[in-house]
Amino acid sequence: MSTTGGGALAFLNQGTAPSASSNYSQSSTQLPSWYTDYTQQILNTAAQFAAQPYQTYGGPRIAQQDPNTEAAYGQVGALPGTAAGNTQASSNLIQGAAGNNNPLAAAQPYLNAGTDPTYNTVQNYQNPYNQDVTNAIAQAGNTNFQNNVLPTLQSSIIGAGNITGSSTEGANLIQNSELQNEQAISQAQSQALQSGYNGSLSAAQAGNANALTAAGQAASANENQTAAGINAGSALSSVGTQGNANQIAAIGAENTLGQQNQGYNQSNLNLAYNDFLQQQQYPLTQAADMQSALSGIQVPTAQVNYGYGTGVGGANGSATTGSTTSPLSQLFGTAAGANAGALSTANPGQQTTTLPTTTAPATSTTGNLNPWATSS
Repeated sequence: MSTTGGGALAFLNQGTAPSASSNYSQSSTQLPSWYTDYTQQILNTAAQFAAQPYQTYGGPRIAQQDPNTEAAYGQVGALPGTAAGNTQASSNLIQGAAGNNNPLAAAQPYLNAGTDPTYNTVQNYQNPYNQDVTNAIAQAGNTNFQNNVLPTLQSSIIGAGNITGSSTEGANLIQNSELQNEQAISQAQSQALQSGYNGSLSAAQAGNANALTAAGQAASANENQTAAGINAGSALSSVGTQGNANQIAAIGAENTLGQQNQGYNQSNLNLAYNDFLQQQQYPLTQAADMQSALSGIQVPTAQVNYGYGTGVGGANGSATTGSTTSPLSQLFGTAAGANAGALSTANPGQQTTTLPTTTAPATSTTGNLNPWATSS
């Protein structure tokens, strides 16, 4: 835009009075009404959605813990006590068995008895009736001598002519026979005693052998008892460990089932909450869909040009082809241009400035206002 001049009408020309000639122009871009109406509808929908008060979701958001999970958690607390009890019981068995593990001590008494010399122990095996046996031998020998040997001897002496039997020869025969009887008795008693001693000695030797055998058996029994105690403790520990493992597995399965049920309930709650959000945001979603429908559409535009001009001595100003009514024309109307001379200065000898006469503008548009029309 270009202007020259000044004066009382300077306010009509942005503070500068018009000169002998002034030309003004202005342009704007117009969008089709269907486009502006459509976008205004989208904006109205978004504004209505933004003006809505906050809506609190009335349903539950978090699923409650499943009873199976609660039961599983309740059983977990007892596991350490059960495991500790089993461990203590097995430990007691093993410690007790280990404390009694002393094969030598168990075998020592039998070893002492088995290694004791038999001359120290043979009397323990003597027949308590040996004296009775020897006495019986003496009595039997004397009885046999008195009843059998002596009468026979006396008869033989008498038969030889010694009627009284008091002769020295007869007395010697009887005395020798008595000595022989005593020797026979002593010999029989000695044999009996020797036989008894030999039996006692064999018994003592057998006792020593039995004691040594018992010593080995006692040591072996002690070792077996120790091993049995340790094995029992280990078995109890294994049973306790397996029992705890089975209980933990059962608790875990129950907890898993509870979590699955809780997860299923949580998914239902999440679905209900998402449905609530979708329903609440449905208007905004629709507005977004309406906006996305404009994607790819080339919106036609119209270029509108405005123009006016001023001239000296009432000369008409020119209006740019395709312009609409200028701001001055809207202020004064078409008649203002015809009567512009009345507003001129009357001092003689000065140049007269006349307001322009505007013409009815003709609107010039570029582009197609119908986006679906086919341009040629």
